[in-house]
Amino acid sequence: GGQTVVFSTNAGTSTGTFSSVLDNSNGTYTATFTGVTAGTPTNIVAAIGGSNLTSTAPTVQVLVGAFSPAQSQITVSSALISAGSTTTLTLQARDAAGNNFTTVGASVVFGLS
Repeated sequence: GGQTVVFSTNAGTSTGTFSSVLDNSNGTYTATFTGVTAGTPTNIVAAIGGSNLTSTAPTVQVLVGAFSPAQSQITVSSALISAGSTTTLTLQARDAAGNNFTTVGASVVFGLS
């Protein structure tokens, strides 16, 4: 125990944040990783006392979370149209962290209010 341990990521496009590192006083150190941006798997790496670990790094992949109405957005191609004309409606569905939904198959219904 008593060493300075720093966790970080490299490679991949998934991002997140690390909590403070806890020294368990038995040779182990723990921290939590909170996913932020969905992407490809990223390596979790560590340095102990300034020396980088050279063992194979585990990977973590952040996935898109549940649909968030507050983060999602509807746009229109033209806000002013003549009677009989059309405008295109686009819904960009996002999760609570602002990650875009990229999968297909969701059922979307547009309405008037």
